[in-house]
Amino acid sequence: MPVSTVVITGATGYIGSQLLLSLLSGFSDEVRIRVVARESSECGLFEGLPVEVVRADIGDQLALNEAFSGADTVFHCAGFISYSRHFRHELYAVNAVGSATVVNACLFNRVRRLVMTSSIAAAGVLEDGSLVTEASSFQDWQHRNGYAESKHLGELEGLRGVAEGLEVVTLSPGVVIGRDPLNPASLSSSNEVLRMVHKGLVPVFPTGGTGFVDVRDVADALIAGWRKGKSGERYLVVGHNLLFSELFGRIGDLRGSAGIQAFPLPGWLGMVAASGGELYSLFLNRPSFISLESIGLASRRLFYSNSLSIEELQVTYRPLEETLRSAVT
Repeated sequence: MPVSTVVITGATGYIGSQLLLSLLSGFSDEVRIRVVARESSECGLFEGLPVEVVRADIGDQLALNEAFSGADTVFHCAGFISYSRHFRHELYAVNAVGSATVVNACLFNRVRRLVMTSSIAAAGVLEDGSLVTEASSFQDWQHRNGYAESKHLGELEGLRGVAEGLEVVTLSPGVVIGRDPLNPASLSSSNEVLRMVHKGLVPVFPTGGTGFVDVRDVADALIAGWRKGKSGERYLVVGHNLLFSELFGRIGDLRGSAGIQAFPLPGWLGMVAASGGELYSLFLNRPSFISLESIGLASRRLFYSNSLSIEELQVTYRPLEETLRSAVT
């Protein structure tokens, strides 16, 4: 079987690094892997691995054109996550314009398939609280959420690629949690919050709920999208839909939990905390996981169907307890 070249953007990150290790573990005889990393990115993860490292910024069209040369498949995992209003311009530059640059580089090099990592934030929602599917429509209020809008625009760039002859498969994970002990880059702010809950340091929980998924399942889904996904299709990748009250309860049941009872977050306290998070981002120039937009989302019950990912991609999802244990240890 001829060896093809696979390129990964964002391979130093939480999802991209997991994808890289999964490809090396299961497909090293089929693919030659090239990773695209910024000059400022720490690439110690790649030492000793059969990986070609190309330094290029996601917004540099000429550099990306060269980085994708000869590639059969591109996994686009690079992205920026923030719900702070201070970072709206960066969200647009990375998630929307960066996706356009990736699509252009794929078209320039006649790449066969692009597998894009998006987010459930870019999926539409249903105001009646029923399960969101791939066909749900993006709502007007979602355009006012900086992160959701930037990922939505990124997905539209992928559809533009389809219209211009590129095979594009989009995977939209829920809130990604969990840790692979074999991956030194398996780090995320979401896991840090779960560890704080486990230690009893978070006394309140939001009143809404959302979908969660193990980072290892996301890597498996990306590979399944590469092998089996339909071009032009979006697949919601969610292992478990949970109210935040249920999530706190499940973490409290884990061995070693502090066992501190948490209470629903009062609306006024949420607004105070969100305002503080916005000021934190503004003055320290760092994203805060507590912001006006994140508090607003966390008050909504947004649950997602994973039926299409199971039926068409044959994705299987790990038990929630296994994922939570890996996150808090």
